[in-house]
Amino acid sequence: MKLMANTAMAKKIFNSIFRTIMLLLVCLLAIGLLVSRPVFVKKIADETDAFVDVEDLKKHVRFLSETALPRNSANPGNLKIVAEYIKAQFSLSTPNVRFQSYPVRDNEYQNVIANFGPDTKDIIIIGAHYDAFSTYPGADDNASGVSGLIELGKLLSKIELKHRVVLVAYTLEEPPYFATEKMGSFVHASSLNNNVRLMISLEMIGYFSEVDSSQSFPVPLLSFFYPKQGSFIAVADSLMSNNAVGLKASINRFTDLPAYSINAPRWVPGMDFSDHRSYWHFGYPAIMVTDTAFYRNKKYHEQEDTYDRLNYNSMAKVIYGVFKYIQILDGEI
Repeated sequence: MKLMANTAMAKKIFNSIFRTIMLLLVCLLAIGLLVSRPVFVKKIADETDAFVDVEDLKKHVRFLSETALPRNSANPGNLKIVAEYIKAQFSLSTPNVRFQSYPVRDNEYQNVIANFGPDTKDIIIIGAHYDAFSTYPGADDNASGVSGLIELGKLLSKIELKHRVVLVAYTLEEPPYFATEKMGSFVHASSLNNNVRLMISLEMIGYFSEVDSSQSFPVPLLSFFYPKQGSFIAVADSLMSNNAVGLKASINRFTDLPAYSINAPRWVPGMDFSDHRSYWHFGYPAIMVTDTAFYRNKKYHEQEDTYDRLNYNSMAKVIYGVFKYIQILDGEI
């Protein structure tokens, strides 16, 4: 009898442990699905090379990261040179380009705004900051995003849009003005009187690595759901939103660059580390496209963040995927 009782007790304990493990696995799977939100798309031929000029991407990054340095808040003259360069490049694609100027501590700083398509109430915004941290080149952070923004303007100029698309190059994203009302993106977001369908922040889109374990994560658990090689582009969104999935699907459908999305709370380090945070503040839907910054690029905010370390072919695919998604949102495809 005692042996039977012990056996029954052992079986009861085993079943309890088994149920606990299965519950944990189900919870882990549910969290993974909520955060990563996998999608399956029918791929088509990657036509990036026919639409995006890789050499032009490199040219813009080299200018921004080598010519007008340092491009930080302490050097408003250099920022003005960069703003003029961006305005001139935008003007090759649309006549509707302007500065949005505002004062900070006796200096004047400018966002550069380019409009495409008809003047509709509904708008789509794509933005990238052109200032850099300290005195560093800032090739990936964020000359890469601005370069992509300029080339995106070229693509938009060649199609007939049904809705207004606004490209904005922001100033003062970096410290000491990060997370303040002096960020260029905050100034722009606060000035809007439109229905923002979506804001897309291009934040570091140039660094990719095929090296094993080159990708790290803010939470170790995420390594179960994402590649350990930094050879993909990420689209970040707030936890309960679903805006990242469409862009991720577009990149995966129209290019051969792997794209993954993450939906996570803002307290996860990195989730709001760019200009999309300003639009979240005002209740606008916004997402960030990124190579994951310091979770991959170990030269983030360092002197070695130079143009020669970037993968311009992958950058081009990011921009082409964003372009195709704009067409989807606009009802063109």
